[in-house]
Amino acid sequence: MNKVIAQFSTRAQTYSSSANWIADQPLIQAHIAAAEGKRGGAVLEVCCGTGMVGRAFRAAGWQINGVDLTPGMAEEANRFFPCICTPAENIPFLDKSFDVVVLRQAYFLLDDGQKVLAEVSRVLKDDGIFILSQTVPFSDEDRPWLEHIHRSKQFQLKAFYTAETLAGELEMAHFSIVATSRLTVRENISRWMAAAPELSADKQAEICSLIANAPEPYRSIHQVEVAGDQVYEDWNWTIFTAQKK
Repeated sequence: MNKVIAQFSTRAQTYSSSANWIADQPLIQAHIAAAEGKRGGAVLEVCCGTGMVGRAFRAAGWQINGVDLTPGMAEEANRFFPCICTPAENIPFLDKSFDVVVLRQAYFLLDDGQKVLAEVSRVLKDDGIFILSQTVPFSDEDRPWLEHIHRSKQFQLKAFYTAETLAGELEMAHFSIVATSRLTVRENISRWMAAAPELSADKQAEICSLIANAPEPYRSIHQVEVAGDQVYEDWNWTIFTAQKK
């Protein structure tokens, strides 16, 4: 946990623009669309970072609160909506407080994912909606190399998930998946690495090389492109809409 705080503390000021997915509007709007049935209700963004999703929910008329482990991230999010700095394993809200809970691109970093899902279930109303999203492999063909990249880049990775294993986590936590959507976001890997000060220059170059020189079929599936000194690829996003059983 302390290592995650240290990593993201160095990125709080630049995080919002460090990767395309963070502010990607089609991706954010897909989260809002998943909660359409609860429009105007109370939303909790867990592991909210700088609050990019929560900001969009607020602009669309929802009541927003957030929680994040990293003080700098919580402070930035708190400029836009109330955000408490706390571990996701201990959400400081009453039972059945929220119509919608959102957790985007953080489950793989959690020390105890099932405990977090139990907390989500506790604070979610009985008819509430839980939106869980994350980047995952496109298929079994690109999975091994993508896992290699993620484990090389993210030292705090607790587990590598596919859409199927992430769905299994929800099932284990007694959630029923009621809808699944998938989006592709084009990423500038060179810019992503340049905005990762926790990594050495050699490590940044290594990650860019792992993608630029990836084997087939990874290159074709991810549409890897090298343009000048910039490396690009597609990321596959899965968004689950779930409810308590």
